[in-house]
Amino acid sequence: MILNLLPNPALDKTVVVEGFETGKIHRPGEVLILAGGKGFNFARSLKNLGVDSLVVAPLGGLLGNYLLELAKTDSLACDPQPVKAELRTCLTIIDPAAQYRLTELYEKGKPLEETEWANLISRTISHFPEAQFLTISGSFPPGVPESGLVALLQEANRINLLVLIDSYGAQVKRVFNLAPALLKINQHEAAELTGLRVNNPSEAIQAARKLQRQGIAQVVITLGKFGAMGLTAQGESFSWASPPVTPVVSAVGSGDALFAGIAMGLAKGWSLPEALRWGVAAGAANTLQIGAGRFELQQVEQLLPSNPIEGA
Repeated sequence: MILNLLPNPALDKTVVVEGFETGKIHRPGEVLILAGGKGFNFARSLKNLGVDSLVVAPLGGLLGNYLLELAKTDSLACDPQPVKAELRTCLTIIDPAAQYRLTELYEKGKPLEETEWANLISRTISHFPEAQFLTISGSFPPGVPESGLVALLQEANRINLLVLIDSYGAQVKRVFNLAPALLKINQHEAAELTGLRVNNPSEAIQAARKLQRQGIAQVVITLGKFGAMGLTAQGESFSWASPPVTPVVSAVGSGDALFAGIAMGLAKGWSLPEALRWGVAAGAANTLQIGAGRFELQQVEQLLPSNPIEGA
């Protein structure tokens, strides 16, 4: 089982509107509501790749209860930490008439109380004995201190539980010295964390090396539609170009699908390059339909890349 800490869950609603314009009344042609936040997108992707997971997340209010029902419908295991605040909602509007252009409205997470965060960390640690990896996905709501992940990683290190992170920010930067096994971020997050320009594969490699010098064992940096590059624990760099996909219906959750492919591969004992190869394919497969993590394994197998990013 792969354990996932999701600090900032959401109810994800996607509507398909032909010819969407602001200031007008529209009647969506299709509506999809899912348990959301990066951790649930990750878990849904893992399930489609044949891997079990457990999401630990702070959930409150009527929408929090609704999310649990949605997760159950998708056969996603969740151990919720009760909190006072109502769950946030994220809305995505897709317009097929404009080349599937996305309009996204993401509510900010409600603040967590200090005791709520402490209880969330304790609940996550309680599942360490049955976990193969600990993964951390997504942003942090207000109220989470910069040191919010320190105790979690210290305990993981004590029992030699590998930690894979798909997040960034002050809380993540604070635990670089605790040597997470892997950090997966996009090029914009890499630029923010390192202070370097990250506009091409060469610059991404330099950013990854800087992150590795700060304590991260392995680094993956995604480069949007071009693909992703990685840096192994031995300092070897590599990349995979994204396979062509037409049409791209929605890229929402593709980074989470990519992270799931990496986690699946590492759980099977594969090398990081092979794990990322499957991650890139999963990210591409995710774009073929609306809703994060709703691809099929056969789609992933058909999209496995064979070439590096041009110029890498």
